[in-house]
This record gives sequence, C-alpha cells and structure tokens, in this order.
Amino acid sequence: MSSIEQLETLRNAELYDDCKTLAEFILTLDECGKDYLDNEQRLIVYRCLADSTWFLHEYHLAESYLKKLLHSYKQLDKNNTIIEPDWLIESKYRQHVCLLKLNRLKEGLTILESIPLHQRTAKIHLALGQCYQKVGGSTQESVSAYRECLKQNPNTLSAYIALLALGVKLNDLLHTHPSAASIHHENQAQQPAPVTISPLLRQSWFRALLQADACSASRDFSEASRLYQQIDAQHLPQSTYVLSQLGYTQYLNGDYAQALHSLQRAQQIDPLLLKHMDILAFLTYTECKDSSLDKLVNHLMSLGDHHPETWIAIGYYCLKKNHKPSRTVYLAQKAYALDNTKIQALLLKGLALYKLKRYSDSLVHYKEAVRLTPFCFEGYKGVVDGYLATNRLSDANMFITNAVRTNLKENVRAFTLCGQVLAKEPSSLDKARFYLEKALSFNTKYTDAIISLVEVYGQLKQQQKSIELLKEHVQINNDPRIRQLLIENLMKSGSNEEMLQQVVRNYPTSHFERLEREMNDDSSLDGGRFDTGPMGDLDPMCDDVIGENFSDEDP
Repeated sequence: MSSIEQLETLRNAELYDDCKTLAEFILTLDECGKDYLDNEQRLIVYRCLADSTWFLHEYHLAESYLKKLLHSYKQLDKNNTIIEPDWLIESKYRQHVCLLKLNRLKEGLTILESIPLHQRTAKIHLALGQCYQKVGGSTQESVSAYRECLKQNPNTLSAYIALLALGVKLNDLLHTHPSAASIHHENQAQQPAPVTISPLLRQSWFRALLQADACSASRDFSEASRLYQQIDAQHLPQSTYVLSQLGYTQYLNGDYAQALHSLQRAQQIDPLLLKHMDILAFLTYTECKDSSLDKLVNHLMSLGDHHPETWIAIGYYCLKKNHKPSRTVYLAQKAYALDNTKIQALLLKGLALYKLKRYSDSLVHYKEAVRLTPFCFEGYKGVVDGYLATNRLSDANMFITNAVRTNLKENVRAFTLCGQVLAKEPSSLDKARFYLEKALSFNTKYTDAIISLVEVYGQLKQQQKSIELLKEHVQINNDPRIRQLLIENLMKSGSNEEMLQQVVRNYPTSHFERLEREMNDDSSLDGGRFDTGPMGDLDPMCDDVIGENFSDEDP
C-alpha cells in the first residue's frame, strides 16, 4: 500500500490529527525531491490536509490548503468539463466559511460566486444571501439568493426569516413563486407560478412562528413578544428557540424583567444553550440578581472559554462584585475578538470605559454598537450618557432626536430619553413635553415617561396638568412612584383633602392621624414633600445597583 493510500485510510477513519501529520511528511518528501508526487497525488494530499484542518477547526490553515487544493485541481488536464465534482463544490463552500471566520467577507463572497449557477445547492444560495447582507451588497441580490434557497428547499426557516428582515412581505412569500415575486409582467394575463409550499405551512405552529418572526423583522417587538408568548402557551411550550426569541424581543422592547424570566426558562430547558446568554448576563446584572449572576458565570465557564458569552458574563461579574471596570474592558475585548458581531461585547466595553471616565473611548464603542444594531436602544442610551458626561448637550440632543426620527420611530424608551435630554434646556421644554407625550401614546403605563412629563409640566408651571396626568395613570399603574408624585402635587396645589384621600387609599390607616397633623402644621410643607416616617422610603428604585447601567433613568 502506497503512502497516499495509507493517508486516505486515515482520512476515511476520521483520524484527522494523524492524517494531517502524515500528509505534511509526504509534502516534505516531495519538496526535498526524495519522493516526487504527480498532480493527482498532490491533489489527494491537499484534500486530506484541507479536510483534516477543517475538522480540527484550524481555519487559517484550512483556508490555505483549500486554496492550494483548488489551484491544483485547475492544473489537471481533465478538468475542462463544465460540471465540477461535488467535493470541489463543498471545498469552495468550506473555504468561504474559513474566510468568514477570518473576517475576509468579500473574498468569501467571491469564492461562492465562482460556483456555477446550475450547481448551487440550497446551502450555497443561503450562504450567498447571508454574504450579500454582511458585505452590504444590494438587497435584491440577497433576496434573489434566499428565494432560490426556498425554491430548492421550502422548509428553510432561516431563509424565511432573512427575507422578512429584508422587507419582503409574508404573504408575498407564501403566495408567489420564489423567483418570480415582485417582477413586472408585460403580459398581465401571465401570473406568477404557485410556490412550492412547505408541508410545514399546514401546521398552525409554523404559520404562527413565521408571523412572530415577521413582526420581529419589522421591529414591532411588542407584537412579536405577544405572538411568541402565544406560541409558547399554545403550541411549543418547551421550545428553546421560541423562548430565546421571546426573551430577545422583550429585551429589545425594554421589558427587562420578563426577558430575564424567558431566557432563564430557556436555559433551564437546555443547559447547553448559548444563544442570547450574553443578554441574560446583562439582564442579570441590571436586575440586581447577585446569586443568579454567580450561578450563570459558573455555568457558562463549565461550557468552555471559547464562547464570547462566557467572557461577557465574567465581565459583568467583575463590574458587579469586584468593582473592576479595567478588568471588564479586557474581558469584553476578548469576547469581541471571538465574535465581532456580539453587540453585548461592545455595550459591556462601553459601560466599563464609561465607569473609568474614558468617555471618548466609551462613545466609540457605543456608536459601533448603534451602527451594527440600529434598532437596539441600549447603544443609543450609552452614546447619550457619554455626550452628557462631557457636557455636549447639543450633540446629545441632535443624536437622540435623529434616532427617534429614523431607527427608533415608535420606541417608547427612545422618545422618553429624547424628552429627558431636551428638558435639560429651559428653551426646549415645549419640545420635551411633545416627545414625552408621544412616548405615552406608545405605552400609557411607561412610568419613566410619566414621571419625566410631570417634571416638565412642573417646570412649565402647569401644575393642574401634572395632577390630571397622575390621576389618570394612578388607576392603571401600580408603581408607587406615581402615587407619591400625585400626593406631592396635590400638596403643592393646596388640595389637602384629595391628598389625604390618596394617602388613606394607598397607605396603612394607622398613619392617617399622623399625616393629618403634619398637614395642619405649615412647617411640614416648606420642603414640598411630606415625611413618610415609619412607612419608609416610597421610592422603589433599586439602591444596590453598582455604578452606571442601562436603565431608562436620565443620568
């Protein structure tokens, strides 16, 4: 048995380390002239090396050997046929994956485009669509690639989701031929051919899932959350995909407590789950769950240190428990080096740099997060905090105002933040009022918008409007801050009887006589705030959050 045949037995047995070692020996003998290889033998050696390094996840080496493999194939005299062998198509696909791992996106796209059109499988079309999106190619090229993928395999959920994200309507996907939709027909009698409908579309859960994904793609995160909750309750109660998507859309919608619960459920169902665990780390940090953060870090560390989610979780742990933002900067950078699409790595590093008062560096990372994920509020909040920390109020105004006009058009947190920033300028109070009222039109129960609007009304000397607003929302909002503000504003307006009614309604009656005595004592009104005494602090804000975080409070 020749050395080439022995090499192939190692590859076929999936003994990749040994296969790689023997192949390198054979190439060395060839290069020093002791055992020459012909073109076909050299091709086999390169195939074995490419396969071995690929399966060993040595992507830099694999890309190099795949490149040599393709070059050697071109040197063969019998390669003039227009049909390339299947192994060569797979080699090109693998080379594109290696190039993506090495952040050489355009080269990866070029390799995929070199595959003959008639030999492109659903996998190739899907990869093409993803590459066109990543390199910023035309939307039509991405759409065409995804449609061809669905044409060959109509069950490809990721292609449906990608098309929805590109703005293709769900009905268009379901009722027109993938390659013929949105094309103008000169002959109006000619209609698009019926689509090859996936059998999955007969399942109610799959149709509901597509509708939820469509809402998420169109950035209607509130409706997407509702639909995912419906799917979880009625169709797929133990699906980690549904729970992960539910937690993600709740996070994007600002429902941190609900998102935390959803992602924790997903992790309990599948302890090996990594998707969105970086977001779970942020939520655990933000929601003051000390013991939960410890458990999450230990759990992710047990899964290995080659996942960015692990380093992000450790970074939040260092911020919360060790008070070491400089250490967190290093950990966030390590996570980003593992995956430069991880927005949470940028947000974490921006937060750590902010704590170190390196505001310019913090702004750079927050702006990059905004560029990569323009619909994520947390990046905008970080940029605004950075501008305010450096006394660049006009820049903060311009930045957040532009955001609510473009990428965050119906985001209640963004409109609230915009109003809060504008309220810092006495000349912009009317604009601040407009944005805060607009925020409440999106979500009437959003407490931060209510409180900020009451403060603006106070600065505009519109005390009665404050009282009317608080009376309206105290019935539908259980936040104690709303009741407290109503009582304070009633006191300021001199409506003592109404104020006492609110106190009796919301606080223990044993304190009524004490409060009545305080009301009769003019000195108790000098500060504009009554003494809660034994009832404790009515402010429900969490006091043990360490440092700055991504809450909706104005810095």
